Amino acid sequence: MENARGKLKRKNLDLIVANDVSADGVGFEHDTNAVTILSATADDISIGLTDKRAVAKAVLDAVVALRSDR
Repeated sequence: MENARGKLKRKNLDLIVANDVSADGVGFEHDTNAVTILSATADDISIGLTDKRAVAKAVLDAVVALRSDR
C-alpha cells in the first residue's frame, strides 16, 4: 500500500488501484481479486475478496465519482 501511495503522489495521479498478488485467491490465475482504490482527494476504498467483475465495477464507479466532482 505504501508503494501505491508513493506512486500516486510521485506521478500526480487521481486514482491508483493496489492489490497484494501474494494473497490467496488474488491475481492472474484466479477469478477473484481484492484491491484498495487510493485517491488523491477522497478516502480509500477497500474491496475485499470478490469476483473481478465486481472489482471492475468498483473501479469504474470511483472514476465516475471523480469525474462528476470536477
